[in-house]
Amino acid sequence: YDLPIEPLVYVAKFLSMPSRAMFALALADDGSFTESNSRQIVGDECETLDFGDEKELAAKLSDGDIDTILRCVDAVNKVKILRLTNCINITGVGLESLRGSDTIEKIDLSLVGEHEDQSLLPEPPISCEHVLPILDTIINVEGG
Repeated sequence: YDLPIEPLVYVAKFLSMPSRAMFALALADDGSFTESNSRQIVGDECETLDFGDEKELAAKLSDGDIDTILRCVDAVNKVKILRLTNCINITGVGLESLRGSDTIEKIDLSLVGEHEDQSLLPEPPISCEHVLPILDTIINVEGG
């Protein structure tokens, strides 16, 4: 599609940040949309990326989706708070683009929202093996 960027940026302002990032990714899916266009749609105000309000969307996201969203919003340099509530299909590999971030202050890996049943069946695939080395690089940057 050869759509002008201006109306897309305007429409995106009415979306939550996770939806805005997914909108940019959907437009980029055909290969004609540039990274610059994606960043215009996402905008600069991305200190908090919270999937908690997007329960149905979050439940469908894969590690690849999370990684692409984090790169699209330049999370390593911009996101201070990341909430992965309801992202029940990730292993943690998708957090790789946060490696070494000195911006991130809080990562919430809760797989269910507050006041919700904490038992998930089948057991979610999130893995300490994938997540801990990434968190370690963030802690070492902040502490060093």
